[in-house]
Amino acid sequence: DARVEQHISKGLEDGLQVTAVACCNDLWALIMDASAVYSEQVFTISPEFLPKDWILERWEEGFYITCMAGSRDGNSLVVMSKNTLYNQQSYKVSDFFPYKWISRKWKEGFYVTSLTSASGNRWAVVMSRGAQYIEQCVEIDFQYPSEGIHYRWDAGYRITSCAATADQVALILSIPRRRPADETQETLRTTQFPSTHVKEKWNKSLYIAAVAYGR
Repeated sequence: DARVEQHISKGLEDGLQVTAVACCNDLWALIMDASAVYSEQVFTISPEFLPKDWILERWEEGFYITCMAGSRDGNSLVVMSKNTLYNQQSYKVSDFFPYKWISRKWKEGFYVTSLTSASGNRWAVVMSRGAQYIEQCVEIDFQYPSEGIHYRWDAGYRITSCAATADQVALILSIPRRRPADETQETLRTTQFPSTHVKEKWNKSLYIAAVAYGR
């Protein structure tokens, strides 16, 4: 917890931007990327699970939530960026996975763009207008939903967000508005953070799109 701020600040100084984050107990995984397109990024580490007042103030300044993570203690790290494609955002914090709320927002032109969980099986979902997707679905399961993911991959979906509580794992799969030339996507489940494996995949031009910690 104590070192998160210095790592992000140093990364921002070096021209990197936070693109994914997860928390396992008090240990944080920060993915920072040199090719992110945001013109500016701000972040907060809050004892509140998604600090409403801070988020509202940043929205007024033209920032949008681009990634976030909750911890076992109920703290959260929220990263907001400028120069996104989003033009409106809404979020929901819930003690159960808010599928009905997500379905309602889909009908209003929003898509899930960030997802996380915190202690006590709490979920936080951010949905945005302007996200470059044409279709989205949720796979939620008490185990890793391998069959469902492969079925969705075959239909052109790609995992764009993931999160887990002690009981459930949720994955958001989306069909992008513009199909990438190389559509390869892999998932990895491991008991320790897979630093070596990630570096091997970087050499094959595979980069982390989402990261989550669960049981």
